[in-house]
Amino acid sequence: MLPFHWLTQTVALGLGISFSPLNIALVALLLLGRSPLRRCAAYLTGWVLANGAALGTVVLVGSRFSWAMHLGSRGQVLMDLIGAGALMALGLFQLTPAVAMGEESWALQLMGQLPELDWLPLLGLGAGCALVSPENLVFYAKEGGMLLTNHTSLLGDLEVGAVFVAVTTSLLLLPPLAWLLSGGSLRQPLSRLNDWLVHRAEWLVGVFALLLGVYLGWQGIAGLHAITGGAG
Repeated sequence: MLPFHWLTQTVALGLGISFSPLNIALVALLLLGRSPLRRCAAYLTGWVLANGAALGTVVLVGSRFSWAMHLGSRGQVLMDLIGAGALMALGLFQLTPAVAMGEESWALQLMGQLPELDWLPLLGLGAGCALVSPENLVFYAKEGGMLLTNHTSLLGDLEVGAVFVAVTTSLLLLPPLAWLLSGGSLRQPLSRLNDWLVHRAEWLVGVFALLLGVYLGWQGIAGLHAITGGAG
């Protein structure tokens, strides 16, 4: 069974990736076209594969550097503080009006192409959307750093990684689950949700990044106090 503090941190970081208004809106929009569930499945498969591959790459590359394997708790503190600073900077950046306008324009162009995409391009799109966000890179590095600095076994890495990838997909599953439960009668509500997510939800992403940055900063400062106290 996973240690509780690993589980809570993994869930928090996974939700940071899953809480993506643009990607939730893309999934909702796919439900309004032809073969809705098959096309959603293709997009989500790409998303899952990309998140798993990104975390695996961080662990494999990081394991080759001695500082990541031998610093122990100091490495975890370093990851916490770097991740906190990056997330707070990204959160503030996301809250700027210019960023929201630029992302809205890009989102609308992308959504205009969705009706023409078949399952294979959607597979690539899902993977690309997972990897293109700079916030996600911070979450991958933080989660991978936790695995490296805690010296888990291969089985432990796989368990934590599976939980992380599952959580990164959790919120994107809400539109298809709602579609299934309603028998496909949610076209109008999904259209309204899609419009709201694209046009008005960027500030939620920024606020969420700031809150998670504060949380990681608190973890890093607490770890730094523990190290200096133990050294004293």
